[in-house]
Amino acid sequence: MKRANEALVGAVVLGALALAVAGSFWLSGRTGGADDRFVSARFRTIGGLKSGNPVLVQGVQVGRVERVALVEGGWVDVALRIGADARAPDSAVAIIASRTLFGDWAVQLLSPRELPNDPEVVRQIRESRAAGGADWPGATLPDIGQITAQASRIAGDIAKLSSRVDSTFDSTSVRRLQNSLRDFSILSRSLATIARQQESSLVKIASQLDTGTTQLARGARLVANAAARADSATSREQLQRILSNADSVSGDLRSIATNIRGLASAASSQQEAVSRLIANTDTILARVAAGQGTLGLLTRDSTLYLEGVRAVQEARRILADMQNNPRKYFSFSVF
Repeated sequence: MKRANEALVGAVVLGALALAVAGSFWLSGRTGGADDRFVSARFRTIGGLKSGNPVLVQGVQVGRVERVALVEGGWVDVALRIGADARAPDSAVAIIASRTLFGDWAVQLLSPRELPNDPEVVRQIRESRAAGGADWPGATLPDIGQITAQASRIAGDIAKLSSRVDSTFDSTSVRRLQNSLRDFSILSRSLATIARQQESSLVKIASQLDTGTTQLARGARLVANAAARADSATSREQLQRILSNADSVSGDLRSIATNIRGLASAASSQQEAVSRLIANTDTILARVAAGQGTLGLLTRDSTLYLEGVRAVQEARRILADMQNNPRKYFSFSVF
């Protein structure tokens, strides 16, 4: 009986140990299967990631971090152990992120189209992929401490901005703003008054514009009618007659030009005779100017002029005497 109790106690202890080992494996994500596969991911930094942290696909654990090591080029090589029955996304990308506020980290396996819209993450993935090799490209999201520090810095900037706003908008600035708004209100009312006063003028201008538009339309119709009349006038072979008349006028002009050319040629042929006539005339005028010949003597001697004057005076005296004493010069006899 005593041995049976000892055997029962030993069995319970062994079962408890086996259960504890299985529970630890389950809690740490160790699959321990011989068909598990190993892949490597490349990161610039891994935050607080360490061996044993879980590997997740859509929030479900499919493996764990097997090893973390520094390699050439300043990269961190993370070996991932993934269960045989787990299926990773095509062209998988590894993202290291903090799971809780207590520093628990995990590796998320995502497809390229599921990447967060973060320029820094995109840059890290592009840089890791450009390094080449069979390793999966990876990126690390900031942990809660970095986010808190960034939020604290933003809060400080907001506090500074608030203090500057408070210092800018003091009571004087508020009064100035109120005065500006009051002036703007007065200006608005003045503009409204001016608009009401000018309303009749604007109505007159609009009516004049309507009248001008009507007259312009009437002028356009008159132009259209004139064009139609011009079209009708040039129809029925009238345009052909006009062109034929223009041809006849052109022929007459050509004949006139021919006559002018003939006259010019005749004048050219008589040019020598005209030149001789002009030369003789110049010679005669030169002799008259020199006092040669009868005309020259007449132009230089005033005797003929004086005799002529005296003859005219004597003739006038005789005519006057004949009017006064006709019997002296005439005698009449009937029988």
